[in-house]
Amino acid sequence: MEIAVQINGKTRSTIAIARDEAKDAVLAKAKEAVAGRLTGTVVKEIYVPGRIVNLVVK
Repeated sequence: MEIAVQINGKTRSTIAIARDEAKDAVLAKAKEAVAGRLTGTVVKEIYVPGRIVNLVVK
């Protein structure tokens, strides 16, 4: 399945994951997918299983 990856609430990419994939693996894929757009430090990582990943950057 594909889920959206957001940075500060704005969709920046999508990633393909397995339905039962672990949270740590999903967050690692999300960070890799948007690595070029990450500036600053990641303050919070929000993962809603099967729906979305949101990275809050400051």
